[in-house]
Amino acid sequence: MKCAKCGKTASKYNKDGFPVCSTHARVKISPPKCPNCKLKMVIREGKFGKFWGCVAFPMCDGIQKI
Repeated sequence: MKCAKCGKTASKYNKDGFPVCSTHARVKISPPKCPNCKLKMVIREGKFGKFWGCVAFPMCDGIQKI
């Protein structure tokens, strides 16, 4: 799993639930924007692990890898 801020290997989750490395453990991270509708994304979990999913699901099916 990669750090949501810098892309390095994440070792923990911050208080908002984002995967982060030890350097960014206390940094506030804003979620990415959906590539389809430009709304914010949230962390969701599926059978293949965690991923970014659009908050407008099921009307928008935008996803991104974490």
